[in-house]
Formats: sequence, C-alpha cells, structure tokens
Amino acid sequence: MKYFFYITILYLIVASCGQKQQNSNVKNTTSERNDSILITYICGDIDSNKAISCKKLAAIQEEHPKNDYSLPFPPQLIDTFIIDKTVINKVINLLDNREKAPDFSEDARMYVTIKIENGINDYLCIDCISNQAKYNGESCYLDKELFFLLRYYSGFYLWFDEAKLIKLFNELQHESFFQKVLEQRKLKLIQIKT
Repeated sequence: MKYFFYITILYLIVASCGQKQQNSNVKNTTSERNDSILITYICGDIDSNKAISCKKLAAIQEEHPKNDYSLPFPPQLIDTFIIDKTVINKVINLLDNREKAPDFSEDARMYVTIKIENGINDYLCIDCISNQAKYNGESCYLDKELFFLLRYYSGFYLWFDEAKLIKLFNELQHESFFQKVLEQRKLKLIQIKT
C-alpha cells in the first residue's frame, strides 16, 4: 500500500512537470510574430471628383471592418495578406532601393502595411499614378517590380479589363509580368466557372 502511495505521488509530480513544459512551449510559439504584408485597395478603375487620401485608406485599413467607408462613392474595398516569406523579402529589398521624389497630390488606390518580425511596421501608400508612392509618409519613386509584386499577389490586376492593363500600369510593359497577369486572369476565370 505504501508503495502504491509513493508511486502515485511520483506520477503526479512527473505529469505536472511535463504539463508545465508543454504549456510553456505553447506560450513561446504563440508570442512569436510573423512577417506579413496587409494590403487594402480600391477595386478597379475609379474616376472620382474627389481624391482619396492616404490617411483615409490608412483609417479604413486600421478600422476595418467597422469603418463607415464614407467615401464620395461606393467603391469595393479588398483586404488581403501576403505571407510568403520569399515575396515579403523581395518587397523589403526593393523598398530599400526607393528614390526620393517631389511631393505630389495623392489620390490613393492601395495602402500597404508591412509587418516585420522585429516589431517595426512600415507603411506604403500607392497613388493611382504608377510610379508614385509614399513610404512612411515620404514621397518616393519605386521600382516597377515592387508595384508588380504588390498588385499581382493582392489580386489588384484582376479588377481591370485586359485592354486597360498595359495602358494603366507601366510595370506591365515588362513582358514576363504581363504574361503572369494573363495567366492569373485565366485561372480566376476557370475558378469562377467551376
């Protein structure tokens, strides 16, 4: 009987230590922060009388979905995440190559939050003019590949007629970028039909 009592006590001690270790592992993995890119954009070719400010799109992204979306017209807004580490690293490297630009009157179509593992967030507001953006509030010119990556992986191009794509987006003058967009459009049409 004594042995049964001691074995039971020993079992409870070992089991509780194992449970404590398992709980600490769960806490450690959930507190880690992953890199991601959150993109909020207005769908399609919108011609409005009133410019959309970066501040307005930032507020929509921050408050979404409880924002009132009080824009002068009822656009469709899309939020999407990019979590592919290869794409995120490419975006960050291309952002490092940005060039300073004169300030411009913004008419924003896309707002991007880049969340990096070290806890720093960067913000990118993309104008309706292809090569203009604001990076953390500073006007800059960005590489065409950066525009392509953000627009392609967010599904932004899917909201435009094929005929307008090259006309509206300079980065699609690059043949391989344009071909990828056409393939993406075909895949989307197949998904819709099935």
